[in-house]
Amino acid sequence: MNIYLWGVITSILIYLLVGFYAGRKVKNVEDYYVSGRNASTFLITGTMFASMLSINGFMGDTAYAYSGYITSIVLINTICASGYVIGPLFFGRFIRRAKVNTMPSYFFKRFNSIRIKRFAGVVTVISLSAYFLSVIKGTSILMQSLTGFNETIALLLSWGCIMIFTLYSGSKGVILTDTIMCIFFLSVTIVAGSYVFNSTGGVSNLVTNLVNNPLAPDGMLSYKGIDNNSLFYAITMGIIWMITVSVSPWQAGRNLMAKNEHVIFRSGVLTALITVLFLFYLYLIAISIIQINPNMQKPEEVIIWAAYKAMPEIVGMLLLTGIMAAGLSSASTFLSVVSFSISSDILDIKFKNEKKQLNFTRIVLFIFSIIILIIAHYNILSIRVLAWFASTIIAASWGYVAFASVWSKKLTERGAYYAMISGFLTFIIARFLKEYFDIPLENFLHPFFIATFVSILSGILGSQNQIKTKEEIKFQIFLHILPKKESNILDYKKDKIFAWIIIISGIIISILLINYWAFAYEDAINLKLSMKS
Repeated sequence: MNIYLWGVITSILIYLLVGFYAGRKVKNVEDYYVSGRNASTFLITGTMFASMLSINGFMGDTAYAYSGYITSIVLINTICASGYVIGPLFFGRFIRRAKVNTMPSYFFKRFNSIRIKRFAGVVTVISLSAYFLSVIKGTSILMQSLTGFNETIALLLSWGCIMIFTLYSGSKGVILTDTIMCIFFLSVTIVAGSYVFNSTGGVSNLVTNLVNNPLAPDGMLSYKGIDNNSLFYAITMGIIWMITVSVSPWQAGRNLMAKNEHVIFRSGVLTALITVLFLFYLYLIAISIIQINPNMQKPEEVIIWAAYKAMPEIVGMLLLTGIMAAGLSSASTFLSVVSFSISSDILDIKFKNEKKQLNFTRIVLFIFSIIILIIAHYNILSIRVLAWFASTIIAASWGYVAFASVWSKKLTERGAYYAMISGFLTFIIARFLKEYFDIPLENFLHPFFIATFVSILSGILGSQNQIKTKEEIKFQIFLHILPKKESNILDYKKDKIFAWIIIISGIIISILLINYWAFAYEDAINLKLSMKS
């Protein structure tokens, strides 16, 4: 039994033990769905970042950076991170006031509409099922690499851990394991990075070394990246993900679990900072590997390669186990959100008591996980198709409706319904045209922006000649009434500290990047040109 197998076994045992501990504290539906609405800043931050990063951040994003697009991916994440501040201020704190258990349930209460609730539930299920599939497949592939198990055993083991854990503990377990795993992979990656930097000439010399490395992608450290479209691509994708984290159920939906609105704001600030700082550190590790292993055939394995080759075995084992744990914890998030939406929003069965509702939700979760297991095992859907539906389609469908539900006085039930449907269908059609007919829908003509424009137009036109009901007006007014519990002046003073933290951090980060990246890059280029002449 090798050290990596021991790491996997230990990680799974910890994962399940935490789940059983949290599951014992589940007493009712609110505990199971939204962790009793009592989660701290620490827990909300941990679950948001862990579910955001997942295994895709360690493999997909690092491959993009290694391939020469580090400028683009850093800009994407920086713009995306602002969604963690914009979302809580303009949407997240208001959905918490609604006291709902799911995001589609919020839309039901806001527009007094069953059809909006069900359609929002369908969008949630389709989108996060695709994301869940991609994560569980990625996690099982990594587990297969670590343990030596065949593909079927690795997939069954991954599925079993996620299903058993989520089935028993619900959201109480999910946010706890997310946070534990988040601390684990943050810590291990920081330690692992030091070994990579030491073996590749040091992080202080990284810019100079890459500029002078003939095997490094030319221009990868320039502001525009390795091609002229990189900058515009980064800006547009950054905006897409900024809106996505602001309104999606697997990110903004975590605000339903917060102890109070101050927790929502503070956790958003911390998640934004971690997103910028940690991911930048992770990308530095990825591009450092170019110095010792350029032109990898599978760049998505750059961090895995580093774990095996560029650090002590024990550190590499911990890093790979941390990546796998990130996949398991985020998969449990997607599984729980989808299952809750099926049972509560789509089926919407009325029960005599909460115990029966809780048991029914667990049955739905189990059946849904079996369906996902079958799809993953037989590769019924390709990764290419999964990417169409994963995550961003939610923002295209209801991004406009989410913000307008709080701030617009004109959006009606019909307008919101038309906006959701048109945004969803337009995204699918535009993506189909782009993928199969090679129509150049790029940058601000990305399917997301086309769908968002159509969604807004449909919402405006659909709301004409319809008067908002008394229930709609009353509930929207209620959303803007600050609860008395949120009025403590000491809490607002603490909030100001967090606001200053992100402002000062932004200034410091900007200065460091200008000095150690922009100026260093310019100096290295000038020196290289002078030596040639």
